[in-house]
Amino acid sequence: PFPRRFHPMKTPTLSALLLLVAACGQDGSTSSGAAPDAAAAIPESSAFPPGLGDPLPGLTPQELGAFLRGKRVFERRFKPSEGLGPFYNATSCASCHSTPAPGGTARLYRNFYLAVWGTSSFQFPLPPGLSPVIPAFGSGQNHATSQFTLEGGRAKIPAGFSGFPVTVAQRNSIPLFGVGLFEAVSDATILSNADPDDADGDGISGRYNTDFGGSIGRFGVKAQSTNIELLTRAPLQNQMGITSEPFLGSAGTVSVGAPATQASTNPNSPTTDNDGIPDPEIGRDELGNLIAFTRFLAPPAKKPFNAAAVRGEALFASLGCVKCHIPSLPSSRGPVDAYTDLLIHDMGPRLADGLDFGAPQFSNISPPNTRREFRTQPLWGVSHMKPYLHDGRAETLHEAILLHGGEAQAIRESYAALPPVDAADVIAFLEHL
Repeated sequence: PFPRRFHPMKTPTLSALLLLVAACGQDGSTSSGAAPDAAAAIPESSAFPPGLGDPLPGLTPQELGAFLRGKRVFERRFKPSEGLGPFYNATSCASCHSTPAPGGTARLYRNFYLAVWGTSSFQFPLPPGLSPVIPAFGSGQNHATSQFTLEGGRAKIPAGFSGFPVTVAQRNSIPLFGVGLFEAVSDATILSNADPDDADGDGISGRYNTDFGGSIGRFGVKAQSTNIELLTRAPLQNQMGITSEPFLGSAGTVSVGAPATQASTNPNSPTTDNDGIPDPEIGRDELGNLIAFTRFLAPPAKKPFNAAAVRGEALFASLGCVKCHIPSLPSSRGPVDAYTDLLIHDMGPRLADGLDFGAPQFSNISPPNTRREFRTQPLWGVSHMKPYLHDGRAETLHEAILLHGGEAQAIRESYAALPPVDAADVIAFLEHL
């Protein structure tokens, strides 16, 4: 964990933040000219909604330019001579986010491993302790000091370390379409949906998660990250070994709250390694454009509903699925129709991965860790991307629903008890998102 810091005057308005990112040119400089307000509400409807991998509508020329430059960085395949490694899982961002378009997800063969060791109260990454991510390629045992090589496969993960058990889990790549809009969802909105002690007695006790700096999270499988910069810099280091310096650091926290940190990187500090390539291995201009690409990715558009989808939408609501998969959240950029509450929920023993990330909201009925909890996965675009769940274990939407447990157990049982024709309508609804 990193020390807590609070600099309320460093948190910019969303408009100012977007303009600063968008104005970052290829030399890292910023434009001094006036620009339209980038935080204007997104049009609610369009005759031609953007496709998967396209930018948000209504971007300024500066924002669109940053998005297009960022897409090139996103698809760039780094080489060892450019800083790749010394350990890595992928050679580009698009390696794990390309299905069905840049910014998407990946099939199971791109899954990666996380591993930690420790007790029931404390967990630590395996040596050298930089990150729980286990790299597939590289050499030696120490990520910080090893010599780079293209030889060697996935490191063997021990069953125990220093007399303590090792907990291992897999992750499937999560899609990035539309996620920049989560920055515009206020802390107050997230708090309004939290019910950590299940005060209403419906069995749903969603709570927010925070990073180690105390900021309310929105991103990541366990909502442990609070802005796009953190979502970008951490995998650059953990998945590719590409070092960077902060673009905005804690000042990039859009939500109201303390400046952010993340389990694997301090936003106010550079990342470094010892692969013989001078740090940082990605410059400020490329990093800013890469952040802009993710921030300005358009959300998936719904498909026109047929009769089955209309019926399925009503059933989805009546079953109680919308208690977690809230169809729309208000934001400073208009409605965010993502079907999520951005909260974490206990999903039951079958899905629990035993990993603890972030610092969750206090609860009288839940433990002070996130080992059984996951963020409500946004359902927009779910018809375009599979497999499903955090590790991709479900090949179909039906399987994914039946694997729900914990807080969702009663809803899962109600779904399982539906007549087949009604269950098919629920799936038809999801297949139109």
